[in-house]
Amino acid sequence: MHFMSGSLRYAELKDERLKTVLSMIGRCETLADVGCDHGFLSAAAILSGAARYALASDISPVSAHKAGRLAKKLGLAGVMSVVCADGLAPIGSEEPPYSIAICGMGGELIARILDKGAHAAKTADLIVMQPMRGEAELREYLVKNGYRITDERVVREGKRFYQVIAAVPNGDGRVPEWFPKGWFRFGWVAAQKHPEELLPLLRHYRSVYGEELRKARMKGREPEEISAEIARTDRLIGIITGGEADASE
Repeated sequence: MHFMSGSLRYAELKDERLKTVLSMIGRCETLADVGCDHGFLSAAAILSGAARYALASDISPVSAHKAGRLAKKLGLAGVMSVVCADGLAPIGSEEPPYSIAICGMGGELIARILDKGAHAAKTADLIVMQPMRGEAELREYLVKNGYRITDERVVREGKRFYQVIAAVPNGDGRVPEWFPKGWFRFGWVAAQKHPEELLPLLRHYRSVYGEELRKARMKGREPEEISAEIARTDRLIGIITGGEADASE
């Protein structure tokens, strides 16, 4: 396959979030890039050899047009299909095997996309998700709907942290007994693997809630939910740093 001069630079993503997503996808026959925006992830997946074919879709006509223009510019029109469509609808005609990437939107929206396109989602080899917020809602949905979380990473860009979640359908989604019960804000897989940015994220989260609790106490209030979040975060920090039994026990 011939790529036009200079196209290989698109295989090197500058966005750390998308770079992490690409590494978690690994290798696949077809990548369904849902909410593709400019199409950079799809192009990089093909150019890097991670995917043989990409189906890039976005509900925004403007974004779909930009992605289509990128595919044409890079000479990828034959292996990168771009459509303007909602959610997993374009995957309906795709034959397995395929992997799905859903990035750059809220966790609750990602959950709704998976739910609405349940047949396509349940047929995927792997689903990699990068929620901008709503990680707890997304994890809870995955666990309650038969998905098994296989990998989790934490990406830091400036002062912001992003959690990236990979899951497979029709797996054992049970949460380990050692993990705080009913708590989905952070992941048990990440806690076991200890990615570099997990502890800074937990400490950042602990600091934010600690400040909220301090302000509430100055007003004579003692919010139980904030105190509970702090306690669960402290417990997870303890597990990771060795203050409690190791997560793998």
